[in-house]
Amino acid sequence: WRTLVAGLSDKYRCIVPDHVGMGLSDKPDDSRYEYTLQSRVDDVAALLRHLGITGPVTLAVHDWGGMIGFGWALRDPSRVKRLVITNTASFPLPASKRFPKRLAMGRDSKPGGWLIRRFNLFARGAAWFGTTRSLPKDVRAAYAGVYDGWDQAISTLRFMQDIPLDAGDRAMPIVQA
Repeated sequence: WRTLVAGLSDKYRCIVPDHVGMGLSDKPDDSRYEYTLQSRVDDVAALLRHLGITGPVTLAVHDWGGMIGFGWALRDPSRVKRLVITNTASFPLPASKRFPKRLAMGRDSKPGGWLIRRFNLFARGAAWFGTTRSLPKDVRAAYAGVYDGWDQAISTLRFMQDIPLDAGDRAMPIVQA
């Protein structure tokens, strides 16, 4: 987003939230924040309310932000003027698609979850394998470094654990809507 915002910010007000636990934001433990899709949708609503933004907005979404942004937009679709949608899964996983093993490791495996929090495997892997062009070493370190340590990696694991795949998953009603 840093490059996109640099190109747009002279003409538009750009708001790029660091979701709770992500990037440089606070990383509270489970007793202080519920790392769920619903919490993230509520956070976007609270942020826009706090900033006095009533719409219409251009909503740009990517990755987990697709589910978050569309969850927010469905509350009042008239507040969305335009959509910019990139690389997101804001819909139930098609039956023909396999859930990525790297995500399943955190979502469905206690040892995998431990490895993610203990060794920061998700952020380190995303910085290496999540781009089409190799990121410079300092950029990879900046992206992954904010999740080094057990307490710092909580949001990456909780995000994976909340990915809705089945009807009984708590985030599935938002995705189905």
